[in-house]
This record gives sequence, C-alpha cells and structure tokens, in this order.
Amino acid sequence: MGRRTLYGCNKGAFLVIVRTSTGVFQGRNKEEKDTKVAEDRESRENEGSMYGYGLEEILPVVIYLTNKYTSGESSSVPYEKAEMLMEAVLYCIRECFTWNTAGVLPAVNSLSARQAYDKGYEYVTEKVKMARGLYDGLITDFEDYGCLNYRKTVLEGLPAFFLKYDIRFCPQDHILTLDYPDMVRGEAQCGAERIYSYLSHLCMEKRFLEQFDRQAVCRVLAGVQPDYRELYLDNICEAVLYQAVKCVITDSPVWKLETSGDEKELLGIYFDGDTREQAARKTAALIEMLVGAMGNAVPDPEFRNYFGQMGKAFSARYLLQAGSRE
Repeated sequence: MGRRTLYGCNKGAFLVIVRTSTGVFQGRNKEEKDTKVAEDRESRENEGSMYGYGLEEILPVVIYLTNKYTSGESSSVPYEKAEMLMEAVLYCIRECFTWNTAGVLPAVNSLSARQAYDKGYEYVTEKVKMARGLYDGLITDFEDYGCLNYRKTVLEGLPAFFLKYDIRFCPQDHILTLDYPDMVRGEAQCGAERIYSYLSHLCMEKRFLEQFDRQAVCRVLAGVQPDYRELYLDNICEAVLYQAVKCVITDSPVWKLETSGDEKELLGIYFDGDTREQAARKTAALIEMLVGAMGNAVPDPEFRNYFGQMGKAFSARYLLQAGSRE
C-alpha cells in the first residue's frame, strides 16, 4: 500500500496520510472513511492540484498552520480540526489566484504553496476590510420597509460575522445562514468571499430601492403577501424590480409601482409571438434600460448586469401571466 505517516491524533482517533500509487487518501483509526468523506477528499486534492500543487507541497503548509493553531505545543489535532485546517489552506491558495484588490493575479506556478497561502491570507484579510466598508454603507440610512427578516439579518446577523469570523484557521466558514436572500446568488461561495458578494448585492439593491417612495415599496410587498412585515422571507428588491418592469411593459408610471389597464392583455401584446429565449432577452434589455434611466444614481455596468440577470426568471412569470404556452 505504501508508506504511512502519522499526521495527528487525539484520544485514539488520528489522521493518517497514506501514499498509494493513485495519490494520497486520509483515514481515521487506519480505516478509510465513508464514501462522502472520500469524495470530499478527492475534491480537496483536485482543488490543490488546480493551481499546480500536489498534496506533498500543501501538507507542509497545513503542518505550519497546525503549529500555529496549537501555539506550537503539539503537532497533533483531532481529525475534524485537521480537515478544517486543510480547507483553510486551500481556501487561501484559491483566493491568491482568483482575487486581489490590485486586480493583477500572480501566474500559476509562480509561487510556492506557502507563498500562495500567505498571499491568499492577505487577500482574505483585505476582503474582510472591504466587506466591512460595504456593511457600513448599507446601514447608513438603512430602510427595512417593515420587513422583519431583512432587518434582523442586516442589523443583528451580519455584525456577528465581523466579530466571530476566523480568518486564520477557518476562513472558509462565513458563520451566518443569511436568512434574507440576495436577489442573485450566483455561484456557490463561502467564507469572506460569500459575505463580500452578499454585501455587494445588498448595497446595489439598496441603491435601486432608494429610487422609489417607501410607501410604494410597501404596497408592492403587501400585494405579494399581506402580512409581509412578519412573514415575508423573499428578496424585497426582486418584488419591486418585477413590478417596475411590468410598469414599463404596460406603459404605467414606474415611480408609482402600480400598473394601469389589463395586465394580462398588455403582457400578451408585448410578448406576442416570442419564444422563451426571445422573451428573456427582451425582459433583460428592459431591466438594463430601466436601471440605466436612473442616471447618476446607478451608473456602473456591474449594477446593470446584476439586475439584468433576472430577465429569464421574470419573463417566464410574465408569459405565464399572459397565458402564453411558449
């Protein structure tokens, strides 16, 4: 089977690094873990190798982090902690090659695994600082529109991240459940990356919502769910944007967020003969036009692109309301 190296132990449970002809696997009490853990392990190996590093290069970094975790008193940690520290190293290495404030990424294989980890750790630290700046902007003149879930997530939940987030030993865990959803989640994220993305989205949504009178927004929410103050768990901006685009389609005053005329008929006329793909493109274009018409309040392309992603979902709902079979 190959040479075995004891990595760490605790009360009889220890992590064994087993070198085989097919690579490296981890087991507890000298037995391979179940299928799910094996799949997780393979995923981590692939994540490390994506940037040109094998486990023989990454493990010394994990050992370095383990020594810091135990303050140099022991090189042994429980299996779960070893898993956590391995994931922490891989998270920072990934950040090194995918994000930094200068906008210039290092070339793959230009850094040792330890250098990539250290640089990634710096980037994660900087991302947390930037997330804090976004949060401070979000809560300035914060308006919750009476929505309990939104208020509690922003004012009570998010501060816990900045108090408890462990940049050094568990940067992959963003701690929070984020019960209030951002409008466009995008790809799976975790750690500081997820919180930074989440806050970026909420700040853009706040800028959009500020273009409308508070009472108009509240009317939209009440129309979706009469007892929205206590029970509304969806995204506020999504409901308002959906109604605003419908106002454009029905030639109604957008700022009122109220449509005039027969919605079904007008939606049917607007999307008449369109396929789902055509309807999605038309709706995305309307969204970007609507956002662009707001002038200096929302000038950047990132803002328009973010909202434009709702085109496909909105068009499907509009077609359904219009009674289209497309």
